[in-house]
Amino acid sequence: MGQEINSDLQDELESRFLTYALSTIVSRSLPDVRDGLKPIHRRILYAMESMGMNAASKHVKSAKIIGEVLGKYHPHGDASTYESMVRMAQDFSMRYPLVDGKGNFGSLDGDSPAAYRYTEGRLTPITAFLLRDIKKDTVDFRPNYDNTLKEPVVLPSRIPNLLVNGASGIAVGMACSFPSHNLLEVMNALISLIETPEQTVGDLMTHIKGPDFPTSGIILNSKADIQKSYETGSGAIKIRGQWKLETLPRGKKQIIITEIPYSVNKARMIEKIAEIIIAKKLPALTDVRDESDERIRVVLEIKSTADEKKLMSYLFKHTDFETNFQINFTCLKPNGEPDRLSLLDICQYFLEFRKQVITRRLNFELALLEKRLHQLAGFAALFSDLDKALELIRSSKSRKEAHDKLRNYFDLDDDQTSAILEIPLYRLVAMEMDKILQEQEEKLNEKKRIEAILASPQKIWAEVKQEFEEIKEKHGDKRRTKIKTVQNIEYNEEDFIEHEDVYIILSQNGWLRKSKSMGDVSSLKFKENDQLLDSLQTNTRNLLAIFTSFGAVYTSKVYSLPFTRSGFGEPIQSLFKFGDGEKVIGLMALPAGNEKSASSSKSTGQTSMKFLKSSKSKKFELLVVSANGFGFRFPVSNLSETTRTGRKIMSLKADDSMIGFGPVTHSHVFMATGNGKAMVVPTDQITQLTGSGKGVILMKPGEGHLVGFKSVSLKDKVTLVFGAKDEKEITVKSVRLCNRGGQGVIVSKRKKILKIK
Repeated sequence: MGQEINSDLQDELESRFLTYALSTIVSRSLPDVRDGLKPIHRRILYAMESMGMNAASKHVKSAKIIGEVLGKYHPHGDASTYESMVRMAQDFSMRYPLVDGKGNFGSLDGDSPAAYRYTEGRLTPITAFLLRDIKKDTVDFRPNYDNTLKEPVVLPSRIPNLLVNGASGIAVGMACSFPSHNLLEVMNALISLIETPEQTVGDLMTHIKGPDFPTSGIILNSKADIQKSYETGSGAIKIRGQWKLETLPRGKKQIIITEIPYSVNKARMIEKIAEIIIAKKLPALTDVRDESDERIRVVLEIKSTADEKKLMSYLFKHTDFETNFQINFTCLKPNGEPDRLSLLDICQYFLEFRKQVITRRLNFELALLEKRLHQLAGFAALFSDLDKALELIRSSKSRKEAHDKLRNYFDLDDDQTSAILEIPLYRLVAMEMDKILQEQEEKLNEKKRIEAILASPQKIWAEVKQEFEEIKEKHGDKRRTKIKTVQNIEYNEEDFIEHEDVYIILSQNGWLRKSKSMGDVSSLKFKENDQLLDSLQTNTRNLLAIFTSFGAVYTSKVYSLPFTRSGFGEPIQSLFKFGDGEKVIGLMALPAGNEKSASSSKSTGQTSMKFLKSSKSKKFELLVVSANGFGFRFPVSNLSETTRTGRKIMSLKADDSMIGFGPVTHSHVFMATGNGKAMVVPTDQITQLTGSGKGVILMKPGEGHLVGFKSVSLKDKVTLVFGAKDEKEITVKSVRLCNRGGQGVIVSKRKKILKIK
């Protein structure tokens, strides 16, 4: 057994997690600033190059490529490896694809690519510039996973692939997100940086205008915003698709979407537009259909009276037709350290890398030239006494003997002698010797040229610049993504809501229905052990406030609630985020504009009410009451649209719950408890709150709890409900008028009160 060592668990966890994190960052998730590739992409390209799959070769089955990559360089999952290869072949994912795919490699609609046994691939012409000179000792190699082969640490890329094609990845504790750029613009920026090294990000942006995405679109950011993102290596790019208006016969018109933002799933975007149409949130939009082939063409049918600019402004906000692309220039520096860089840093690191690659390539070529010149010098020495050389070779009984005789007689070394013995004898005749001497002269001139370049940094930079000019000429193209400031069209969402009267029906168990007609209330069907709690008629432009036993209110636009086509409706918990045990106690409709005055109307329940425009001189208030007898007044203007989590309006103890709400329409409030007591208090004794609170004690329920309340005048009558068909009507005057906080008087000795109305 090995020696046991005591160690602190926290120290061990920190140390090992750090090792894992660094391994993930370096070996999986972040691209290298030099070739812009992650290890998986680098291994795929190197494996394809090793297999001879250049742009001029035939397509090869993807299964063979994936097998080569997994078997030799990347012992991980085949699915993730194939996914990486697929992405490099998608012209809608990469600005300049690195793999030329044949077959189904997916689509903008999010369709999955065919399995790798069906597709084929090879390298694209531009990929040659990432791999060129890799066999000339231009980059370092390291052992593969089983130490049987060598793989490049980085590719000797002549193209700043990190900027040109972008990259994205998530590591442990950090992530990266690089947009693609136009090759011509990036090359011009690099050339200008060679000519004038002292530049700023602003200077580079005279060439690099901004990201250039493969799916085109429009960038809405200002130049200052883009420059700030490039300087800090962090920011967001707002992208919008392109559209145009088509005029049809008979005054009809339709909108055509021709470009969508980068990384947006077209099918999902169309599905979202269809949902908006079905929900009638945009009545001017009547239909959507996809007529795309090689080019994007999504048709939006609109009404002839529609304002297309306002309509599109709505879609910008509510669909992926306008999105944000997050910029995060975090990558691996040449020393393997992850860091967030600026645009200038990335360009400078790449130029320094190109200088190193060219220097190593020239040194490699120089070594080959010197070796060849050394051999040619041996050929020239032999030609001075060719007859003697032939005699020595003929008189030898073995290659070793001939080797020794030639080396000693002509004063050659082993390398020169071996080269002489390996060439055919006819090449030693006078005519062939002239070619050898000519080659020697050419090689000497080439050697001088390379030595002159290596001796001058300016000439090395000239070589770098010449390579960039070649790439510009072969693969430079026009910018696809436009950058312009677009004036946003202001619109009011209410303009898109169709005026329509609807009915809202709520059951005691929390099932909500929205329909255009209701019929007789008694004919409504509910689930077993469920019954009607409340119902009201309202307009699609109004707000619907839903009060719960937890003292919360959930307010939503009526038009945003789904229509019920059949069944018992939708559970209220699927529309809002309720707590455990939270129950709905009633509904209330708020008119568009949230008027501060209203009047109650006849309804099916004590807490149900409809708001109508009424006297503007009277400020409208609501009263909320809890089972333990607490309550307060608050202005209806406090009720506004909430999120799914709602808003707290009444603070309650654990043993308390809100039993109801109602309009403050009269001078007094009648209250009753379940154990048969009731009391009447003046309304002005009830505190008014503008925010959430507990309120004041209105009535002490004793051993029971409050079951209901009602705003009344002293001349009114109130009905006490004891059962389904058991009711009793009493006058308010028959109940003693008290100050708030009392226990009330007995109005029912034998029967338990269930509610009042």
